[in-house]
Amino acid sequence: MKSCRTCKTYKDCIGKEFYTYSDIRWCVHQVLWIILNSEILRGGRWPLNPQVSGYIDSSIKTGYASEAYYTKPVEILAELERRLKRTGLAGKLLRSEIKAGETIDSMEPEAKSALLYVKGLDEKAQAYSDWKKQARHRTKKQRAD
Repeated sequence: MKSCRTCKTYKDCIGKEFYTYSDIRWCVHQVLWIILNSEILRGGRWPLNPQVSGYIDSSIKTGYASEAYYTKPVEILAELERRLKRTGLAGKLLRSEIKAGETIDSMEPEAKSALLYVKGLDEKAQAYSDWKKQARHRTKKQRAD
């Protein structure tokens, strides 16, 4: 399996069961993982790795020496919530569909659109409505070619 640093498109990636803070590149699968684990992250904890080795005590708090251990989980969640807020109702629909167990292929088009808007290492500069118009234009142009 490719690492999250080398994937070029979410369509060729199946994602992973667990991500570390340093893995987060805001790919589609990571956004879904953050939504699914939002309550744990909101509590200032990082979800436990389901494949923890017996050599490492999973209760040990790790982080950067200059900050509290709970800041990274809260920062990641706050960034996602900030991005989702820009999508309005579509972001709320995305969150509810993911919590209900929907997959990328089975979600409503508006929820999928919100997901594609919030993904990416850098936040989109365009407003969500402008981004959707541009995406529709690209799709029509590709069909015409």
